[in-house]
Amino acid sequence: WGVEGHIDDNNFFGQGYRARLAAGFGRHAVQNYTFSVEDPYFLGSPISAGFDLQKTHLEDGSLDINDESAAVRMIVPITESISTSFKYDLRFLQYGAISEKEKIPSIYTTLIEHGKFSSHSISQSIIYNTLDNPIVPRKGMLISSSYDYAGFGGDSQYHRIGSRASYFYLLSDDSDIVGSLRFGYGCVIPSNKNLQLFDQFSVS
Repeated sequence: WGVEGHIDDNNFFGQGYRARLAAGFGRHAVQNYTFSVEDPYFLGSPISAGFDLQKTHLEDGSLDINDESAAVRMIVPITESISTSFKYDLRFLQYGAISEKEKIPSIYTTLIEHGKFSSHSISQSIIYNTLDNPIVPRKGMLISSSYDYAGFGGDSQYHRIGSRASYFYLLSDDSDIVGSLRFGYGCVIPSNKNLQLFDQFSVS
């Protein structure tokens, strides 16, 4: 189970910025907070730029996990349906023990003993978007391919590529029934032969 709420403002500070403040709570004492601001016409251009702040706390069995991140991003349109995005992400992650270490799976023991992890990563994506509505799409396609690199500071060192595709089709206009197909693929290659557990792909 989980509960999430958010506040959106499409004219933040009266400047036309888009802002979102969100909070979520769920199983395993999950607490998630995010704050995002985006300028859809950065410096009067069609380029959008913004930043994201996120903090997550999770208690899972014998583990206590704190995850904090900050990111700056930019989206540059190429054509009406194709764009490219750039992102820099700074992340801090810390594992702690709630119970005695003897009860903690050995895979997490090294993470707890290490203390706080940090990572710096940059990414670029190519996006193809023909959705009729970005929030509640009824028809169209969204395809994205991305490349991430981490290794210029911090504890993470990897190359990662990924692709996602979503297709929506309106099955019934009268009943508003929409069918959809989704596909995802990812591959991560450690650049120092040691991939951190938290840098691996997860299914979502």
